[in-house]
Amino acid sequence: MKRIKTILPLFAAVLALCLTGCNRIEQIKSIQMTSWALESVTPVGLRSLKAELAVGIENPAMQFTLEDIEGVLYHKGTELVVYSADPITVRAKSAAVYPLNCAAHLGGEYSLLGALALLHDYDLADFTTDIHAKVRLKSGVAKNFTFKDIPIKDLVE
Repeated sequence: MKRIKTILPLFAAVLALCLTGCNRIEQIKSIQMTSWALESVTPVGLRSLKAELAVGIENPAMQFTLEDIEGVLYHKGTELVVYSADPITVRAKSAAVYPLNCAAHLGGEYSLLGALALLHDYDLADFTTDIHAKVRLKSGVAKNFTFKDIPIKDLVE
């Protein structure tokens, strides 16, 4: 199941249904994330890091901005990392790769050594995430969305 490819279109589809009716729904359903890659990681102290992702998005619909992006990464139901990302504006009728700057902080019971130990022998099935974001159209109208317990395994397939 490729949930990440449905999250972005779902944001836009629900917002468009509320605002414009059915005339652009097919275009909005066609919005998809085509790729993602970790470009750089920079440690910030002992419990935080900053990262830059490159996210490919194909958008045959109108321009929109994802903002107030934040979430929590869980390992076997225990909070591991709290993360946030800078706003990203996706141009109308485009296929492009966008830089996404993120920040992450260790949360919950995990120490830096405990988190590093997870990297040694991990199973993606043990990780889930909650995501919250706001979708804002070029006109300024916005809608908040929250998704809970998304398996990380589905996001990286």
